Amino acid sequence: MLTVKGTFEDGVARPVEPVEGREGQVVLITFMEEPDTEEVPADEDESWDTFFQLIKECGMDTGIADLADQHDHYLYGKPKHE
Repeated sequence: MLTVKGTFEDGVARPVEPVEGREGQVVLITFMEEPDTEEVPADEDESWDTFFQLIKECGMDTGIADLADQHDHYLYGKPKHE
């Protein structure tokens, strides 16, 4: 997988830098929200609050109670450990 930064203008996505050898390849375009410089927390406590809020917003209920502890089992099929 290759990640390329670019801009979207007049309905067309354009990479900032040239990308060689990818002509005709299927792409997935994700629009990023760039924070204003005023939104960046001023102190470390606010930074942690922002970080924990991001974790909360990105969290997903998989219904697997032991996913964090047994991730190798679910990702790679390894036996569950005690």
